[in-house]
Amino acid sequence: VLGQDCAAPGEGRVGSVQAPGGCGALRIGAEVIYRAAPAARVWVSDPTWPVHFPLLGSVGLGFETYRYYDPASHGVNFEGMVADLQSAVPGDVVLLHGCCHNPCGADLSLEQWGVIADMAQRQGFTPFVDIAYQGLGDGLEEDAAGLRLLVSRLPEVIIAASCPKNMRLYR
Repeated sequence: VLGQDCAAPGEGRVGSVQAPGGCGALRIGAEVIYRAAPAARVWVSDPTWPVHFPLLGSVGLGFETYRYYDPASHGVNFEGMVADLQSAVPGDVVLLHGCCHNPCGADLSLEQWGVIADMAQRQGFTPFVDIAYQGLGDGLEEDAAGLRLLVSRLPEVIIAASCPKNMRLYR
């Protein structure tokens, strides 16, 4: 997920936990967030995968939503997203889809990931990247480029990575 050229492991900035799939990874991430900052708000895209709310909310985290999809252009409503995330404060967490946004499929450009990194640095929120479809969009490297940009520029990023879709691990 982080790539071979990532400096974060050598800087001691990487910790990992194995989880049973994406739901498990999201739940563990939510637990970590709640234990570190019980008053943290999680900003979730509108729309998002419907399971995000019960998974993250079950630990007691509060939510805000940010605009994401523009049905007219079938793309990201980036202006709306940025405007909404201006209200995120230090300690808040912004949930982002790493690639192949579920359910709309519209992804951020690398330039837009850079804007989000700048906002996170300036405003003090922590990105929480749910990357469940790496390699199923534009390619293994391309699909992780935004996440890698965040990790290269920010002191802290939470990542929930899973591969069941890649390996067809469904019953």
